[in-house]
Amino acid sequence: MKNLDWKATEKRARSMTDEGLIWSRVDCNEAATAADALERAGCSVSKSGGYYRDEAGVYAAELAGRRAKAARS
Repeated sequence: MKNLDWKATEKRARSMTDEGLIWSRVDCNEAATAADALERAGCSVSKSGGYYRDEAGVYAAELAGRRAKAARS
């Protein structure tokens, strides 16, 4: 199974718009649910639900950091 490239994902997140981060999190959560269901059904998946949850977490952290920075300004 593929592991998340944390540094590359964080770099990509920094270049995304807030809206892009929000919708990418939605997509990741949907993909995680689907991957989990496939695994439970005995299917082989290249990326687990955990992979997508980790990716969503990176996007959430970037968005939270931006919001905290804006609140301090």
